[in-house]
Amino acid sequence: MVNHTINQRVSNLRTLRPRKHELEFFIADEVELSSFRDEMASMEHPFFAMKGGDTKTRKYKNGNITVTVEPTSSGMATIFDKDVWIYSISKLQEAMNNNEEISRTICFTPYDFLVTTNREIGGRTYNELEKSLKRLSGTRITTNIVYSDEKQESIGFGLIDSWRILDEKKGKLDIGMIEVTLPDWLYQALHKKKMLKISPDYFRIRKATDRRIYEIARKHCGHQGEFNISVEKLHLKTGSTALLKMFRHNIKQLVKSNDLPDYEMRYDVERDSVVFYNKNLTSEKKETEKQREKGKRELYKFKNLLDEKLAAKRGGK
Repeated sequence: MVNHTINQRVSNLRTLRPRKHELEFFIADEVELSSFRDEMASMEHPFFAMKGGDTKTRKYKNGNITVTVEPTSSGMATIFDKDVWIYSISKLQEAMNNNEEISRTICFTPYDFLVTTNREIGGRTYNELEKSLKRLSGTRITTNIVYSDEKQESIGFGLIDSWRILDEKKGKLDIGMIEVTLPDWLYQALHKKKMLKISPDYFRIRKATDRRIYEIARKHCGHQGEFNISVEKLHLKTGSTALLKMFRHNIKQLVKSNDLPDYEMRYDVERDSVVFYNKNLTSEKKETEKQREKGKRELYKFKNLLDEKLAAKRGGK
């Protein structure tokens, strides 16, 4: 019954807004997903807040990368609001893989979004989706991570350019279609293949910090055997506002539950660091990765030794 309603609405929408020289909008409901995608820079750096109501401007620096996040008076977009990003780019990527036309304006029914992202269907979740769109539209990012061919030192954008609800049906849960225009920055990232596949179980992760930790593990560990990071740096990368000691406590709890998709975690007490292990590697691949990591460490030691000798030689002149 729902599918007939969706198909009828899609048909009406196309009649109202015919194509001209290029696709004006992309209808997401028609695309069946085989996998989910996440954008790489936002996986590594804290674009999104861990909790609602955060109105503090964030300035983050890691190496040469800088990210400034400015929220609205109602608060910064959260990691759960990011589901709109993931849903949109996953649908667009799937269409690109099928050689279909896409647009950075994407239309979808709330029903399809909620089902796809593993959310409850009801009036409250529809209202929460509207609030998410408002926060995404209001939150501003300034960064020097640029996915354009133009030479720019930094760029500013909203997490979405605009949104609106089409064909609203008052008094019903199904409120019609939602139209979202993604920022050009994100659209460029999609075309530059700056995306990574993520587990569909990502949407089953309940805690905001745990979602961020999964993203960081996926970005850095990927399909390798393991990835090591200090708790302090992991705390910085998540964008968590919790005290470091509380964050460390939460890490230990996550290590005990071992609930992250794709990755196991171990807490190293002596180094105060976390080691992520890829759950999906066979024993043969694990041994290969182990040898590869050993080779990388040996190469790193050799490089440092060579640098020390060169420095000593220059100093003796």
